[in-house]
Amino acid sequence: MRGCSEVPAVATPAWRQSRLMQWIPVFPAPVPRLLGSSLVFVMGRAVSLPLVVLYLAQALQLSQTRIGWMLAFASLVATLSGPLAGMLADRVAKTRLMAIACMIAAAAVLMLSVSPNAGFAMLALAAIEAALVLRSVSLKALLADYLPGELRARAFSMNYLMINLGFTIGPLIGAGLFAYWIAAPFWLAAIFILAAGWMVRDSAMRRSQAASLPLAESSAAKTSLRETLQALRSDRILLLFTLASILTSFVFGRFISGYLAQYLIAVYGAQQAAGTITTVLVTNAVMVVCLQYLVGSRMQNRHLLRWITAGVGFYLLGLTGYAVSDSKLSWILATVVFSLGEIIVVPCEYLFIDLIAPASQRGAYYGVQTLASLGTALNAVVCAYLLTHVGSNAMFASLILAGALGVVLYATGWFLRQRRAVQTATCDQHATPESHEYSDAIRLLAGNAVRGLRNLS
Repeated sequence: MRGCSEVPAVATPAWRQSRLMQWIPVFPAPVPRLLGSSLVFVMGRAVSLPLVVLYLAQALQLSQTRIGWMLAFASLVATLSGPLAGMLADRVAKTRLMAIACMIAAAAVLMLSVSPNAGFAMLALAAIEAALVLRSVSLKALLADYLPGELRARAFSMNYLMINLGFTIGPLIGAGLFAYWIAAPFWLAAIFILAAGWMVRDSAMRRSQAASLPLAESSAAKTSLRETLQALRSDRILLLFTLASILTSFVFGRFISGYLAQYLIAVYGAQQAAGTITTVLVTNAVMVVCLQYLVGSRMQNRHLLRWITAGVGFYLLGLTGYAVSDSKLSWILATVVFSLGEIIVVPCEYLFIDLIAPASQRGAYYGVQTLASLGTALNAVVCAYLLTHVGSNAMFASLILAGALGVVLYATGWFLRQRRAVQTATCDQHATPESHEYSDAIRLLAGNAVRGLRNLS
């Protein structure tokens, strides 16, 4: 009879053995499809997003103030829809939600291109932003379902790289089309967004998964809506991490188009400011595209507090450099340092939430984390007020203080999580098999003693 033969080890291809090729990510087949859909989806947003203000001003003859209120309303709707989108992601197939979000976004983009008035356009903008949040939360939860913990940092970093690539290429295409036909970028954006939804449709994902490792969406038992809300409300660590994300978003959110643009215009005037802003934008894009995956792939869960501290530290050094910059070279150097902070902090924020999120409530936890965009909204208001009424030194000081306070909150949540882990381990130790065997032995002896007393009687 023939014995069981050992399964031969799969040899690593020679091209993978080189040091350079080891940096290329190797994900299960569904994951590259998801990341590719991110690039296509963001291309659609990037083709039209920079031109929204120009389109509303030219097509609907709206004032800058009114356009600002419309954009603020859309951002508020997106922020408030985050927790709801997360709870949906825990109850509905995430690929289906991503496809639905793409269809909603594509329809809203087309609505925007034919809007007869400001109210119709504002609803379209709100629908686009809400669909973006729904897709983003579903994507992050799905990546966490497909990948083990050690690969999630790489996947989150690669996803952020895809986003930046899209925003690097898309505006160039949109600007060229806008010159020929004012609505052309929006129609092309709808095509890109629908293509992204087609890439993640259920049938395509199943075929892709069949050719890869036997991974699937999380099979953890789904919790009720009431249980999810109670968990979110009572989780102090989630609250601390979310507040910390709001503060770091206050530092980073719209730093080029927001407070830096306002500061440069106030100090140098509009013409010189335009050139400096372009330099900062290009420097930031090059840094993120070149280093995002290289740095993000090195992140490990056990060192997340060190990473986030280093990332925010780069933020603060960059802000200090901006405050004292007086030449284009100094602005480039400060942007290099600040961009290193962005490269580290953005994936770290999701990894902190991933550490504490139960598998059955992962979408809800990611949805709550989207409230960090409140920091971006506050940034525009607070920095404009400080720059106008107090001065640039007060503005940079408030940004530095917010970043430092964010690190304190992350550290507090980190140590609370460690304490929780120790308490859980202690409880598990008290319930080890040895303790159960000891209890069974005591019960057996007691039973024998009782039977002995009965025999004596």
